[in-house]
Amino acid sequence: MSISQRVKERVDIVDLISSYVKLTKSGRNYIGLCPFHDDRNPSFTVSPEKQLFYCFGCKEGGDAIKFLMKIEHLSYREALIQLGKRVGIEIDDSGDESNGGIRELYRTNDLVTRYFHYILMETQYGKTPREYLGKRGIKKDTIETFNLGYAVSSWNALQKFLEKKGVSLETQEMLGLIIRDAETGRIYDRFRDRIIFPIIDITGHTLGFGGRVLDDSLPKYINTPETSIFKKGHILYGLYQTREEIMKKDQAIIVEGYMDCISLYQAGIKNVVASMGTAFTREQGLILKRIAKDIVIAFDADTAGDIAVIRGASVLREVGCNVRIARWTVFKDPDEFVRNQGPIVFLEVINKAKPFLDYMLDLLIARYDISSVEGRIQFFQEFFPLLRSESHISVQRSYLDKIADLGKIPPELLYREFDLFYVSRKKEFEVTSVSALSWMQKGDRDALREGLERQLLAFALNDVKFLNIIKQTFQPDVFTNKEYRDIYESLLEWNFEEESFEIKDDKLASIVAQINMSEDIEFSENVLNDTIDRLNAIILQKRKDDLSEELRLAEREGDIERVKELVIEIQDLKKKIFSIGERRMLVDG
Repeated sequence: MSISQRVKERVDIVDLISSYVKLTKSGRNYIGLCPFHDDRNPSFTVSPEKQLFYCFGCKEGGDAIKFLMKIEHLSYREALIQLGKRVGIEIDDSGDESNGGIRELYRTNDLVTRYFHYILMETQYGKTPREYLGKRGIKKDTIETFNLGYAVSSWNALQKFLEKKGVSLETQEMLGLIIRDAETGRIYDRFRDRIIFPIIDITGHTLGFGGRVLDDSLPKYINTPETSIFKKGHILYGLYQTREEIMKKDQAIIVEGYMDCISLYQAGIKNVVASMGTAFTREQGLILKRIAKDIVIAFDADTAGDIAVIRGASVLREVGCNVRIARWTVFKDPDEFVRNQGPIVFLEVINKAKPFLDYMLDLLIARYDISSVEGRIQFFQEFFPLLRSESHISVQRSYLDKIADLGKIPPELLYREFDLFYVSRKKEFEVTSVSALSWMQKGDRDALREGLERQLLAFALNDVKFLNIIKQTFQPDVFTNKEYRDIYESLLEWNFEEESFEIKDDKLASIVAQINMSEDIEFSENVLNDTIDRLNAIILQKRKDDLSEELRLAEREGDIERVKELVIEIQDLKKKIFSIGERRMLVDG
């Protein structure tokens, strides 16, 4: 048995994917929002029986290895090694050259994380930063959980350490650990005399770092610049530590800073992540949408925080998240709030968080005098686009009624204003399969053949005994669909006695997963023979049609001998088609 087969036999694909996507039981399978495209309705299916996943939206599919490759951007070998570790199978990666550069970057950052952490916890240099963290209420076990560290004030301490460990200056520069002065060429450490916050992905690798000064000097925070592995807008700080709690509660609290996230976590509020002080991005929104239904924004209580709330909520709503806003007035940020009032009071604020439209309505009503014409126009211009994004008309009407009541505006007038604001409202039409069904009813053999080829391939993929029956009947050229033909050829070359069947080509692997996941057929020899007969009948019918066209041409040209040959051949084909139809009562020759 091959290593990959051993790994896949031990891996539970539902357990694996549940680490990334919130899954719900649906019959024999599990469904969720696809992590590979902007999925608003669950189109992502996972089969525990077949140990496969497939998205009916973007057509991505495959096994556990393929999922990990796609979600973590790993090579086949790297995904196999990571899954091996998950199930206790040791796989030697010493000879693996694929993505070696990326792997070296991960290893270096992980080494730097341990280095900074050691300095903080085990050396005299860490005494002052430990005291600083203690004054901020951060306990030792929390420091360990988040792998906090300290960068000494030296200009080249990290650089020298990494050089001793064999890490080149080029790698250090690629990771943003050192800075090269453009004028003098001088090289120095980026992080100096700062508390270090490792930014860790959900696999446990460090992608980058945040650094905070111990005093009030500026800049207070600095971060790793964009690198090949660190894309700030694609990452949420703390997700590695908090993802399970977020999925368990089906709720994510978003804060701005590292310390906000850490303080809430330490206080027992563990369903929290930080946007790291930047504008919230679509990519971050998609990450949260896949693992939580309820998203609560708890940004700093200042003007900048108000602006960030609106931008962040808009992004989250665009990707289909249910967004609520938590606001308070006394404390500047969640860290200060929870340290002064405790987690219970903070959770009361979270539980009372307002839906986004309620929050915006209150904000804009306070900003504009809707009793005046000018104020009303300004209000409409800001609130109507938000209200229009609400798909339920009843919800739209309830907000319009509330506005009418607050502004003493006749409801009918407000309804008309809202409708006029979007007079060119677009209508969406669902594409149905009626036309495809009509082709089938008219005997469209191309469409029918495509379906039968697909069903034949489903049998070949389902069981070796079915594959052997098909091999005796059809060569690869029976498949008019090139991808199906390529998969069938791979099956013919497969040594099933020694290894499990797998295809490394992404496109073909997705098709295999799609066929395995979507075919709801009875896998029996009788149904297989029925499929073979149907396909043979269509092939014969196609041949008969081609010969009939050739016969008409021969008749026009007066080629009597060729006409006789064609008539005999066509009659023979008709008999074969009739025989199949009589036996199966499926095809009218």
